[in-house]
Amino acid sequence: MTTSPHVPLTDRADIARFDDDGGAPSRFTTSHPATPPAAASPAKPGGADVGDGAAAAAARLTLSPDRGEGSFDGGWWPRTMRLTDELPGLLTALAGADESVRRVCVNGDAWTAIPSLAGGSGLPLVRVDWFRTLDRRVVTAGSDGGRPRLRLLVIPPETAAGPARVLLRAVAAGALTGSPGEILRQAGAEASTEHGGPISAAVPELSPAPSVSP
Repeated sequence: MTTSPHVPLTDRADIARFDDDGGAPSRFTTSHPATPPAAASPAKPGGADVGDGAAAAAARLTLSPDRGEGSFDGGWWPRTMRLTDELPGLLTALAGADESVRRVCVNGDAWTAIPSLAGGSGLPLVRVDWFRTLDRRVVTAGSDGGRPRLRLLVIPPETAAGPARVLLRAVAAGALTGSPGEILRQAGAEASTEHGGPISAAVPELSPAPSVSP
């Protein structure tokens, strides 16, 4: 497993944006109406993994209706942290949402079994890079055609269904803002901050969760 000896300017921008250390506490707030728009329902992936011949489970993914404008463009709740097993379903789901991904970046310490290339059902292979400086709770996906890269919040696989669905529907409503660590902690998807202080963010009250397969 290797990575580039330098960090491109685009990656530096991502790293700076998702640095969760040393800054003032962010807020997890709702800037859109409480009812998610119809277009923001979970992406509906399908098909099979082209890698080991095993079927790729449908990705538990929701996308913001205003991608490229907020802190996060989507929320992803993988079943494991084994990337070679999880990426095919994610890429298939993104393709179903009209996102043509050509490069994925992850944190190299957070994930295991990181492939150099990955693909979804009937899709071209995409390049996979890892960085220790990218927040472990974030995955970025670069598209063709000059579109901004997608920034996805990774919800830990062990997260209970209730907190995970709160986060997924917050993304679908375009309401997910703040640093990744604080968002997860406030939603109950990650242990409280090691500093022991109160968390200033507020989890928005939203309409019933979208259907998400277990």
